[in-house]
This record gives sequence, C-alpha cells and structure tokens, in this order.
Amino acid sequence: MNEKEIIKKLRKGDLNVLKNMWDEHSKHMLNLAFRMVLDRDQAEDILMDVFVQIPEAIQKFRGESSLSTWLYMLTKNACLMKLRSDKVHLKIETDRHLEIEERAIGKSEKTETLLDKEALSYGLSILTPDQRSLLWLKDAEGLDIKTLSEMYNAPEGTLKARLSRARTQVRQVLEKETTYA
Repeated sequence: MNEKEIIKKLRKGDLNVLKNMWDEHSKHMLNLAFRMVLDRDQAEDILMDVFVQIPEAIQKFRGESSLSTWLYMLTKNACLMKLRSDKVHLKIETDRHLEIEERAIGKSEKTETLLDKEALSYGLSILTPDQRSLLWLKDAEGLDIKTLSEMYNAPEGTLKARLSRARTQVRQVLEKETTYA
C-alpha cells in the first residue's frame, strides 16, 4: 500500500492502518521522544499522545513531506510542548554516546578511549531540545539534511549551521572535561 492509500484510509478512520503505522514507526518515534525529554515514561506518554492525535491530525496533512517525516514532526513538536509546559531539567541517557561523540569531536586519539559518560551527558545536556533532536536525528538516526529541512521547516544551510554549532558546543565541553580530568 502506498502513502496516498494509507493517508486516504487513515482519513476514513481505518484503525488497522494506524496499527500498521505503530508497528512500523513507533520505535523510531519513541527514540526521538526519549532523546528530547530524557525520561522513558514521558517519552512513552508522548508517543501515545501522538498516536491518539494522528486520526485528527491526518485531516490537516498536506502531503508536502513523507508520512514518516510528518510523524517525526508530530513527535518533535509534542516533545517541545511537553518540555515547555514542564520546564524539565535536562539529563542524558548514555546509549549511543560514542557514536555522537565521534561525530562531535571527530575520530582522534581522544575518541580512542571512551570519554567519561558523565562528561558526554553534560556536553549534550547543554544543548537546547531542538539542537539535541537535530543532532540525534542526523547523527544517530542517519536522516539526511533534505528530510531534516522538511521536518524543521528550515533551509538546508541553516540546519547545517545549527548542526555545526551544536557539535562545536559539545566538543568544547568535552575538551574542557578531558583537560580537567
């Protein structure tokens, strides 16, 4: 079934299509939510909220992006709303840190030895939720700049600059931590 058929069935309220979307996309959406709110329970709640909103939100879907990009956008926006409303103090879970660390610092002797996970957590925690989600989607999930441009409704050059600034901020914190260690 192609995306147009899926959208058509969702607009008619076909719950089997919604279940199929859950099976295909929920894991990635949960990962994004967790990387943004840094709390497993809150991420799961956000994911459930997003899926509850899909039948209504699909009515407004214009089809300018892929369905998966639209789902990421819904998830990202739900996370940002949650963070704003709760004013959550950010912390970072340590999975996949080395992967992000290598992209932030570059492969070097410093990355040969795994940096203190607390230092990396701190380095990532200084980023805004938007910066963290952008860095996560690009470096850990492997989304391309064009897809991110659609998600963030921003030019590719702007996103490249934001990624560069985020990596620089993390790099500076990590370099300070290794200097003082």
